[in-house]
Amino acid sequence: MEEIRNEFLYWYPVDLRISAKELLPNHLTFFLFQHVALFPDHLPRGIGVNGMLSIEGKKMSKSKGNFATLKDALNQFGADATRCALLLGAEGMDDPDWRRENVRDVRSKLRGFLTLTSNIIESAKETKTGHLEEWLVSMLQHRIKTITESMESLKTRTAIENALFEVWNDFRWYIRRNEKTDTKILKEALETWIRLLAPFAPHICEEIWSQMGKSGFISLADWPVYDEKKVDVRAEETEKLLKNVLEDTSNILRATKIVPKEIYYYSAAPWKWKVYLTALEKSIPNKIVLSDLMKELMKDPDLKTVAGKVAKFARGITEEINRMPKDRKTRQLQIGPVDEAALLEKAESFFGRDFNAKIHTYQEDNQQLHDPHKKAELARPYRPAIYIE
Repeated sequence: MEEIRNEFLYWYPVDLRISAKELLPNHLTFFLFQHVALFPDHLPRGIGVNGMLSIEGKKMSKSKGNFATLKDALNQFGADATRCALLLGAEGMDDPDWRRENVRDVRSKLRGFLTLTSNIIESAKETKTGHLEEWLVSMLQHRIKTITESMESLKTRTAIENALFEVWNDFRWYIRRNEKTDTKILKEALETWIRLLAPFAPHICEEIWSQMGKSGFISLADWPVYDEKKVDVRAEETEKLLKNVLEDTSNILRATKIVPKEIYYYSAAPWKWKVYLTALEKSIPNKIVLSDLMKELMKDPDLKTVAGKVAKFARGITEEINRMPKDRKTRQLQIGPVDEAALLEKAESFFGRDFNAKIHTYQEDNQQLHDPHKKAELARPYRPAIYIE
């Protein structure tokens, strides 16, 4: 009896009971009744409800043979791919659908992840810190925060999507910009990444943890903690700007079918930044009224000398800024004007590699710029103008 009691006290109270949603009126309700009646000192701490699993789009049925055994799934796809596919299938009370093709995709993704991590572990030896490294560390903080909050609220699909795909996108962008996987900061970031992924793909993460020379099990390692001091808003916004320029250029090339030889980027003149930041500031408490904005802008003697251009530009950005989310306005105000010309110039080799073309960057008021089609005047803060030959 003592052994039975010890075992009971070891397993109780129940931290979390999860069952399918159709069990609410019977099993789960009686689960509470029985605890109130028999174990009032050991009430469950939480109850979760999930959707019903389908197999290949059809209702699971043992009598019709439409089912997959856990043993078969593990033998065919492996434990981590099976876990990840199930978690990616749905969230909350949504009904997940088990499709073998999706599981194969997840398995392929995990194999690619293992190859990437092996390359980083082998080559990441160079000590280097700069803008890109600050950006990667900053982005990781957001991922840590999102994944932690998602796990705490049982949003498991959101958590694994961020832990696997979003962090991977960050790493991919860093490597694409840097061309190499040889910086130590990448290895340090990898250590954080696999700790975030370990609850979802524990076996592969334990293997990588061992390859990194870490002692003990990753499952017992400390969970990454969000550090606001490592968030670098300027690094994030400037990299976002470059991503937007890359996407805009790609869209133009797709639409025009041009094979580029020369690409010209024109960054906004300083007076446009004055107008833009003033408009942002005025839009924080209330939406901008163009007439009020112009009264404020005309107080600046430098802007008054180009009043016609200022009015045209202010009219063009007013609606855009009014639609912008408040947190984005706050971020852009926090970092102030961005030296886009210098940023684009530093990224010339990156754009050149990507588009196999010669890249030229100018500020729009540069008297020496090459601009046969007058594209430069279209430049806006965070949206350089583009001309392609």
